[in-house]
Amino acid sequence: MEQINEQIAILMATYNGKKYLGEQIDSFLSQTNTLWHLYVHDDGSKDGTLELLNDYAAKHPEKITILDYPSQGGALQNFMSLLEKVEADYYMFSDQDDVWHPTKIEKSYQAMKEQEVKHPERPIIVHTDVRVVDGNLRLLHPSYREYGHIYPEKVTCFKECVINVTLGCAMLFNKKSREVSINRPWKHALMHDGWVTTRTYAENGIVYAIPESLMEYRNHGNNTIGAIDGSRFTLGYRIKHFCEMLRLNMQQYRMLRSAGYGSIFTYYYYKFRIHIH
Repeated sequence: MEQINEQIAILMATYNGKKYLGEQIDSFLSQTNTLWHLYVHDDGSKDGTLELLNDYAAKHPEKITILDYPSQGGALQNFMSLLEKVEADYYMFSDQDDVWHPTKIEKSYQAMKEQEVKHPERPIIVHTDVRVVDGNLRLLHPSYREYGHIYPEKVTCFKECVINVTLGCAMLFNKKSREVSINRPWKHALMHDGWVTTRTYAENGIVYAIPESLMEYRNHGNNTIGAIDGSRFTLGYRIKHFCEMLRLNMQQYRMLRSAGYGSIFTYYYYKFRIHIH
């Protein structure tokens, strides 16, 4: 697909990520689509992350900008501050420890342009699948969606947005999606990706799943996927698990409610409906 003069802002929030950060930035520099610019804000790293970032920015000033402002106190706050400060045509979030395939931006951008033709003037997110790997990039599972039993086709509108089917580092979204995400207070957001997805659905937006894994998603210190220790299923464990799930559901509902969602009865109706289908 021919590139046009539109900027894709890659937003990266860093914190003590020096170990893998160079591999991630190198994967940006190897992209087939070159109309991107990386904006980074470090949240007070003590391991040399900022020094490494400054080295890359000095070598590639046309591609990398380090934003200097106070620490934000967490990943959610850091990513959302970047989203509020950076003006661009399209946006992508990036973790500090993954590796993007060379065609990730190109294929995401192509899917975005196709969706914008079909749905003009609407907020749009496109998101890829990812390969789950360990710290040394050894494959653990070829599909995060299959591993996590995540089915994007189950969520088609705001009322059904009771589970998060997107992964922040796998998303590309347009300016309209960004605008609806920052024009409403996000203090009840659980994470940046969930908030952008929620607000996009809330404003009759489109969330399109690309059926391809286009990056290596590091799963630190866990080389066994889906392994569950059955000995933990005591009565005490089950009660604790139930209370934790209840707490997480209430947090999820508060976020949805702050985005304009309906009653808690609607929330649990769709939660039950999605899980039994």
